Amino acid sequence: MSTAALIVAAGRGVRFGSETPKQFALLGDKPLLFHSIEIFQSLPELDEIWLVLPKESVTRFERRFDLSPYTKIAGFGPGGKRRQDSVLAGLMAMPERTEIVAIHDAVRPFAAPEAISKAIARARKVGAAILARPVVDTPKRCDARGRVIETLDRRELWLAETPQVFRYELIRHGYEQVTADRAEVTDDAAAVERLGHPVGVVASPSPNPKITNRADIRFAEWLLSEKGRE
Repeated sequence: MSTAALIVAAGRGVRFGSETPKQFALLGDKPLLFHSIEIFQSLPELDEIWLVLPKESVTRFERRFDLSPYTKIAGFGPGGKRRQDSVLAGLMAMPERTEIVAIHDAVRPFAAPEAISKAIARARKVGAAILARPVVDTPKRCDARGRVIETLDRRELWLAETPQVFRYELIRHGYEQVTADRAEVTDDAAAVERLGHPVGVVASPSPNPKITNRADIRFAEWLLSEKGRE
């Protein structure tokens, strides 16, 4: 049985405003995707890394990049139209010997390894665990006209991040059910929640932003420079 990462890098980055998909945009001296790969390459409890890429990038991926330093990359293939389609495609391509899978968005290049290790350990116990940040501001629920309906208790609210870690059979079943029901989910944990299965939360201890535009890249460059000073 193996513990694997599934890195989702199949987006086309329409909001990024570039012909280059955002997962291949440079951060420092390497594309965003490879910052994420290096996080999982460094984890001793992780055995394999699987990638989901844009369909047009699959055939030239090995020619374009030197993958030799990334010895845990076990395979890669094309994604689908939506993120949930890409995740299911990746799960279906993974071997059945997979016991635990950590699903990660390629454009979150600063996920904390120690938090990922905790999420993996938690998923082994309860079946599912996600990285998340507690809400620190006061959240308001509003109507369509922009009027406050109620004030929510921030102590009960968390902002989901990735990676999100699951027993492989559980998350695969969750996504197969999402597809069968023609449902849509905005993160992986929601596919498991629909089954009525509990999902643990592990606090994300450091900035783990999702890079979606050029301003995010500038912020990520600042974070990278701060890490270099540590």
